[in-house]
Amino acid sequence: MHPISLASMESLPNELLLPILEACAVPSLSSVCKRWHHLLATEVMPPLYKQIGKVHVPQGNVKEQVLIVDRIYKLEEKLSEAAKVNAIFKQIFTLAKSFSPLEFKWKTEEKRGLSLANYSSYLLNINRLLLWERLPGGKEYLRREEIKHLPLKKKGELFRDWIEENCKNITALNLSNAGLTYLPSEICQLSQLTKLKLSQNQLTALPAAIRQLSQLQTLDLRENQLTALPAEIGRLSQLEWLELNQNQLTSLPKEIGRLSQLQELKLSQNQLTALPAEIGQLSQLQGLQLNQNQLTALPAEIGRLSQLELLELNQNQLTALPAEIGQLSDLQTLCLNQNQLTSLPAEIGRLSNLIQLYLNQNQFTALPTQIGQLSQLEWLELNQNQLTALPAEIGQLPKALYRLELNQNQLTSLPAEIGQLTQLLQLELNQNQLTSLPVEIGLLSQLHVLHLNQNQLTSLPAEIGLLSQLRRLNLNQNQLTSLPAEIGQLSQLRGLYLNQNQLTSLPAEIGQLPQLLGLDLSQNQLTSLPTEIGQMSQLQALELAENPLKDIAEKIRQRFQL
Repeated sequence: MHPISLASMESLPNELLLPILEACAVPSLSSVCKRWHHLLATEVMPPLYKQIGKVHVPQGNVKEQVLIVDRIYKLEEKLSEAAKVNAIFKQIFTLAKSFSPLEFKWKTEEKRGLSLANYSSYLLNINRLLLWERLPGGKEYLRREEIKHLPLKKKGELFRDWIEENCKNITALNLSNAGLTYLPSEICQLSQLTKLKLSQNQLTALPAAIRQLSQLQTLDLRENQLTALPAEIGRLSQLEWLELNQNQLTSLPKEIGRLSQLQELKLSQNQLTALPAEIGQLSQLQGLQLNQNQLTALPAEIGRLSQLELLELNQNQLTALPAEIGQLSDLQTLCLNQNQLTSLPAEIGRLSNLIQLYLNQNQFTALPTQIGQLSQLEWLELNQNQLTALPAEIGQLPKALYRLELNQNQLTSLPAEIGQLTQLLQLELNQNQLTSLPVEIGLLSQLHVLHLNQNQLTSLPAEIGLLSQLRRLNLNQNQLTSLPAEIGQLSQLRGLYLNQNQLTSLPAEIGQLPQLLGLDLSQNQLTSLPTEIGQMSQLQALELAENPLKDIAEKIRQRFQL
């Protein structure tokens, strides 16, 4: 490794110098020279690759640091540290040359330049220029003859004065996908900014000086490599929208609670294991997204978010919800798919404005009776749980409920009260253990879709014919031996799926389905078909494979070219 001179160290700004000194265990700036000479003399400096990691993630452990560096530079894990350093500097030098073509005259200079001081200097100045190009008039200024051939470092030194003279009144800045790996502190000179987009970069940290952007209302930081937020984030008192999806955050600073104007907070696809109690101080918060984290519990203070309308917690490790969840009186959407919940608190019934409730892929064995108190509920999903029964109170759900999904549970029967859901449009019950349907099923007069695949039904009630709006009826993989004649009353039916049953015959009334487009009868025990099937003028697909058919009426054979 090429030695780092004291002059090159002294030329670095503090925000980049400090991580370097920490990497080398230098206790204070006052002892820099003495300690630096000692390290060089004893050759105990950490490998350059790990020093680079320390620059990007000063507070992280070594494993975290190297993972982040590998992500930033898209390095293969199998490479040696030396190969990774070469790959990093190759990218750095390529970028440097793009900004200052005369920076290098010979390739040999590149090899001699493999040092931490050079890396830190190039990191700072390359990012200054990446930012500069996105500012109004910045690209044009950098292309001036007297500027474009200046060394990279010299250009970087001009940035602070230029931004001060030319950008005082900027209110919105889009730096999305700008290639930033480091956020220069000069950005904080833009004190009038109300909207700042920094998404799809490779930022690992924010400067503490971010607090100077006191007018900021929108801050978009999604798809970066942020491992932490500075406490100074809490100084952005006007912030209304903060987006941090797809980062590497493991925790939030308690100062997050100072964002008194915040309305939207997006934290999906991070590595959060807990939320600070101060989250409850966000009194104006309307949307909180926490999908795909590692949360095992929610703080009781979550109940203080009185304005919250959307709460997304899919794909976490929650085993229970606090009773305080019931205090979210304005909540309209609650997403809890793919957690480890075994029950819901009784207080769930107090969510008087809840419209959508998603509880798929948990471990529920029962629902509280208070579920029936959700007076505004329109959509309820409970797929892939372990429910063996539904409470009678399910029938107390509002007339507004139009979708109910209960696929992949262990239901053996449905309560008669299911018939009280008279506005239901879609009812999904695939992969349960139902042996029969209650006659009250016929009261679902608005039902459009009924899915009953992979159950143990041996018959259908005659009341099935009362479903006058039914469009699709799925009954695959049951044990049906016959169909009621009333099946012919389903005048709006478009699709009827009956494969893998034990049907030996069909009622003649099946020919009275004027809208039917598809009929699947494969893998049954049919020996013949009623000639009335030929009357279905809209039928386009008829599946009959694996039936012991001995005779098919000529009218049907010609119609479907069997």
